[in-house]
Amino acid sequence: MTAIGLFRRGAAAAAFGVALSIGSASLAGDFEQPPSFSAAQVLPPNLLHSRYYRLDERIGLENSQYVFRMHTLWGSLVIRGGDLLRVRAREMAATAKLERVSGPKTATISAVSTALKPVETAGDLITTPIQTIGDTVRGAGRIFGTANAAMNAHDPHRDGMIASVTGASAARRKLAFGLGVDPNTSFPPLSMQLTRLATASAFGETGANVGLSFITGPAGIAIGATGTSDSLREALRDKTAAELERDGRQVLARKGVSKAIIEAFYANAILTPTDKAIIVGALERLHRTRGCGIFVASAAKASTIKMGFFYRRQAALIAAYAKRIGPVQRFVRLGGTPMLQTSKGTVSLLPVDYLIWTPQLADLAMDANRDLGVKGGGEFWITGKVSPTASAELAELGWTVVPNAARLGN
Repeated sequence: MTAIGLFRRGAAAAAFGVALSIGSASLAGDFEQPPSFSAAQVLPPNLLHSRYYRLDERIGLENSQYVFRMHTLWGSLVIRGGDLLRVRAREMAATAKLERVSGPKTATISAVSTALKPVETAGDLITTPIQTIGDTVRGAGRIFGTANAAMNAHDPHRDGMIASVTGASAARRKLAFGLGVDPNTSFPPLSMQLTRLATASAFGETGANVGLSFITGPAGIAIGATGTSDSLREALRDKTAAELERDGRQVLARKGVSKAIIEAFYANAILTPTDKAIIVGALERLHRTRGCGIFVASAAKASTIKMGFFYRRQAALIAAYAKRIGPVQRFVRLGGTPMLQTSKGTVSLLPVDYLIWTPQLADLAMDANRDLGVKGGGEFWITGKVSPTASAELAELGWTVVPNAARLGN
């Protein structure tokens, strides 16, 4: 079974990020229908509305993820998952901030700096610029190293050789870093504004290849529900997609991942360079964990943006579990999906909002039990909540649900 199998009944692909058979469960009993919620039931007050969007009052549920219908300054969106909603809310505030920068595409760095005055935003994403980084490209060694990485990269998102050594690409990454947002964002309005201002910075009237540096906003970068390590944020700022790929390939090879799986992973055009960097960074922190190729192979099959977001959230949670709860001995494939073997038994970490009792969940638990043998069962750690029915039915199958796993952080 593949990760695509779980989601062939709908577009909400990031519910479990696992492989399931969509056949009828061989378990007797009533399954739950997806409930609906009010926005106030599932979101904190600061996310219920903003000057940039409003939400429909009723929130649905698909594949254990909340479904938000959002009406924004840039059109209507359907967002699946509370984690992704948090990212989009922050990205919208950043987009609105950047749109206030007016002027021709050849605006100079001074014009950009003048326009980016402090204004109130959702979370005060930017404060007054305090300095200019200086030349983006520093020295011939840096140029040749970057160009070499670009020529040898297979990631569809890689910069071309020329783009990788000009100021626009680096200025975009540094601007995103200062805003506290993902330089490889999948939110088109933000991507367009980052490109516009980075191009103005690099190719303005001064003719200098310069970047933009700002005091960062709230801690972390908008790539997940919680903060991201400083080293990863800096790598996303300082390295091209090709350089991230070059370094990531080395990490995965050291982790024992096969060349074929590494090739498939970096060839996936759905996974962004940020998705890949987070997944690789999380696996690198699992120092003695075997079988990492099982997880990478599943991530390599991501077929939607939501799936890519799911896998990077899952990878971060796995690394956090290993750090705060206990070592991960190895990855195993159970019920068609990657799970963990730990000193405490079998663990599956799922970034989902609200787990209900469905045929898919029943099949996952039973298939995992079958693969485990007579001593089946384990723990499902989920970032959100679980219904009483799902909790009770899973307990009958030997599985314990641990809710609110988002507290693990990243």
